[in-house]
Amino acid sequence: MIMAPLKPLFAPTTTPPESALDTKAPRQRLLLNNFHPSSWFLLAASLQGLLTWLFPTAFTFIPAALILAYRGVNVLLMTYGLKANPAMDGVITQKFSAQIPDENGDFGERPSRDSVVVLLLGAKSNHPLGILTPGFQKTGQYFDSMGRDLEKNREEYGYLTSTSYIANNDASHSAASGTLTVYYFRSMAGLHRFAHAPAHRAGWDWWNHTVKEHPYLSIMHEVYEAPAGAWESIYVNYKPIGLATAVFPVKSAGGEDGDKESGEKQWMGSIVDASRGNMKLAKNRLGWDAK
Repeated sequence: MIMAPLKPLFAPTTTPPESALDTKAPRQRLLLNNFHPSSWFLLAASLQGLLTWLFPTAFTFIPAALILAYRGVNVLLMTYGLKANPAMDGVITQKFSAQIPDENGDFGERPSRDSVVVLLLGAKSNHPLGILTPGFQKTGQYFDSMGRDLEKNREEYGYLTSTSYIANNDASHSAASGTLTVYYFRSMAGLHRFAHAPAHRAGWDWWNHTVKEHPYLSIMHEVYEAPAGAWESIYVNYKPIGLATAVFPVKSAGGEDGDKESGEKQWMGSIVDASRGNMKLAKNRLGWDAK
């Protein structure tokens, strides 16, 4: 059966990919989530009580009331479309999928035609201070160093992209105490090269030499290899996440007489239209209809 080629939603670009490992914003969220919400409420109540003791009640009540009113009005304006909703920034309002193009930027007809390797790398603090405990910051520094190495040598390692998450499955600890990053690679061989590279070895050696000093710190990893035709991805009205944030170096047709071999390097995203043709059904996305 003849099938239409997968249709990318975005054209290739000469701009190098942005870092998927943005550490500044996550650290702010980690700090906010490091303590139980009730602790923040109690802190705010204590500050409010102190202000009430130092100043007339009216003066201490007005700032909080104004901020609450401002946020309430903001919600109403966004709800009725009178103000842009920042939560919708970057959201692709249709059904799409993440696929892997070839070296020329073509996706072909068959979805999931290449294998994908997934690495889950996690860290957790079981200390009462959470992420503020000795050793956790050092762990984070090594994680950051490994992330920079991945992005600098993405083609050597076959590194595609990554997405980080904060754990919420342990009610006995703060959410920030457990983090998980999902990394995507082209092959096990590329992941193996990264594992034996200096950046990862430095972190691993530091851990092995100091593990007895911080028994309250935990690290873990899981690795999976999904062969061609054994994975799929579907997103609906979603901001790109996971494999959908991957970018691939491809040859451009900017060379002499459209020669891609001599053209400028371009970067192609992984996002394709999943609302039509061979992307509509799971059996097509997994290639079962061709077996």
